[in-house]
Amino acid sequence: MPTRQIKKMKKYILLLSTVIALGALTSCNKKTEISLNIACPSGAPAVALYNMYKNANVEINADANNVIGYLSTDSNKDIVIAPTNALVAVVKKNAPFKIAATVTFGNFYIASTGNDDNGTMDKSDYVVLFQQNGLPDKIFKYVYGTDFDNLHYVTAASDANKCLISGINASDNNNIVDYVLVPQPALTTGLSKNANASLYADVQSDYKIKSNGLEITQASIFVRDSADKTQVNAFLNQIEEDIKNLLKKPSLIEDALKGLEDEQAQAKFGANATMLKTVLSNNSLGLGFKYALTNKASIDNFLISLNFSNEETSENVYYQ
Repeated sequence: MPTRQIKKMKKYILLLSTVIALGALTSCNKKTEISLNIACPSGAPAVALYNMYKNANVEINADANNVIGYLSTDSNKDIVIAPTNALVAVVKKNAPFKIAATVTFGNFYIASTGNDDNGTMDKSDYVVLFQQNGLPDKIFKYVYGTDFDNLHYVTAASDANKCLISGINASDNNNIVDYVLVPQPALTTGLSKNANASLYADVQSDYKIKSNGLEITQASIFVRDSADKTQVNAFLNQIEEDIKNLLKKPSLIEDALKGLEDEQAQAKFGANATMLKTVLSNNSLGLGFKYALTNKASIDNFLISLNFSNEETSENVYYQ
C-alpha cells in the first residue's frame, strides 16, 4: 500500500476512534431523568436536594410530622427524607420502606452567652435546650449526662437562638442564661448578634468520642419497596454527587437558590443562600452522604444510645 494511502488510513482510524470515544463519554454522562415522588422536611435535610428542589415531583414540607406520615402503606411517595429514628416506626408498622442512605450527620452546638464566670459548663449552670424529649434533648443527655440541675427548655431552635442573642430566657422570667444548645445555621446568626457569645462545644465531636468513633445519623433517605430500582439508584447517585460537589464548592448553593427571596430560602432550607454558603464552607451543617447498610454500626448506636430502640436493626430493613 502506498505511503499516502497509509497516512490517510491512519487519519481515518484516529478520527473514528475520537468519534467513538466522544459518543461513549456522552453516553456515560447522560443522567437518568428522575420522576420519583420525593418528600423532605425543610431545613438542613432539604439542602441535599438543592439541585432538584424546583422539580414538580419534589415536596419540601415545613411540618416534619407530615413528612414522617408519608412512611406508610398508603403513601404516594417513592422517596422520603426523614429523621433516621423514623426507621423504628417503619419496622414496627411494617411500612413498605427501606432505609437507603444518611444525608445529615448532626448540626448541634453548645454556645456560651458569656455570662458564666468560670467559662466551664458545670452541672449547676443555667443551660437552655429545645424540643424536650426530642432528638436535641436526647443527644445532649447522652453526651453530657442527665444530672444537670438547671436545664430549661424552649420549644424551637429559634427560641434557643433568642436566648443566645439576649443572654436571658424571656420564657422563664428573664433568668440569665449561661449555655444554649443551638443548631446551625441559627448558631452563626446568634453568635454574630451577641458580642460576648462564643462557641463552646461541637456536639458531633463529643458524640463521636462518647460513641468510640460512631457518628450521629440525623436524617436519612427512605425508599418505597415498589419504587423503580433504576430510578432509585439514579436518584441516590445524583444526591451523592450533588452533595460532594456542594461541599467542594459551597458557592453552588448561591447558583441553585438564585431567584429565591431570602424568606423563601429560609422557609425551605433554614437560611438564605449567603448564610448556607458560610456554614457549608466548614460543613458545620453536617451535610454528607453515606449508604445506610455500610454505616449500620452508627445507625444502630444512634437508635439504641438515644433510646429509640433496644436492639440492633436487621439487614432486611436496608435498601440494597
